[in-house]
Amino acid sequence: MTCSSFKVPIGFPIFGLAFTSNGQLVVGGGGGAGRSGVKNKLSLYKIDTRRKDLEEDATFEFSSEEDAPMSLDVHPKDSMVITGVNSTESNIKQGSNDNCRLFKILDDKLALQKAVNTLESKQLEDYQGVVRFSFDGSLVATGTTDGKVHVFNYPELEPLCMALLTNNGEVLDVDINLEKEKLIGVLSQELKLINLRNKKNLGKVVQTISYPLKNSQGEFRAFRYGRGFTKDVGFAIVNDKKGAYIVKYDAYTFEQLKMVKVSSKPITAVALSQDGAVLALGCADLTIFIVDASSLRVSKRRQKV
Repeated sequence: MTCSSFKVPIGFPIFGLAFTSNGQLVVGGGGGAGRSGVKNKLSLYKIDTRRKDLEEDATFEFSSEEDAPMSLDVHPKDSMVITGVNSTESNIKQGSNDNCRLFKILDDKLALQKAVNTLESKQLEDYQGVVRFSFDGSLVATGTTDGKVHVFNYPELEPLCMALLTNNGEVLDVDINLEKEKLIGVLSQELKLINLRNKKNLGKVVQTISYPLKNSQGEFRAFRYGRGFTKDVGFAIVNDKKGAYIVKYDAYTFEQLKMVKVSSKPITAVALSQDGAVLALGCADLTIFIVDASSLRVSKRRQKV
């Protein structure tokens, strides 16, 4: 089967993108705080496959004194998008950085609904690097460069818990299991399993999974819990000097079940299909791999997209 593609310039650096449930594309990015000429934006596009073009339906421009959107996710059911955008320098230094912002997707605009703080750091270089809804959309988790994860109830964005995972590193990825009992926080050398159900240990790290390649230099990059066909497993992405790997774990015990080398170049992005059957991987050399999630066999490869 041939997979058609096309490229469209949008005029600003991209730091995050996602598809809505009706096939529109949400893109976030910009030039950052104080960089004149490159706006910080969250934009909604309609995809015209016949004309091979993107039509901008709505946009929200942030202040030039604020940062660009550095992470985003789209709600699995509602017309909502959540993104991480640092506030102004003065707000950050005062500790009033309401950086995690929830927008409603309307026909002709993106309307801010709520903003909460996920970043206690007053260092300008820190930011929210990842945000993710649970599979059913009732929870949202964030990870920041100062080593913390926050979990909120949706849509109120009322805090459920916070966990400090490291004092000297960033949270690279987060994901919530189907039962909403556990959250995985990805650090460069460890996966941290956090309790979300038991009130006594809410927000506590209950298990740590070490880097799987012994006597080797590399790091974890991402983690996704399976669903549908793969609901009993989870997938970690590992970038090592020898190559990039998918590591399959038992989703409940975290016993390592399988490890497969996929690429000689680092994997920088990962997505899992709604039915849990297919993994899509993006690599540093602009190659995309489509992988059977059960066997971990590469079914398609597209280079230099």
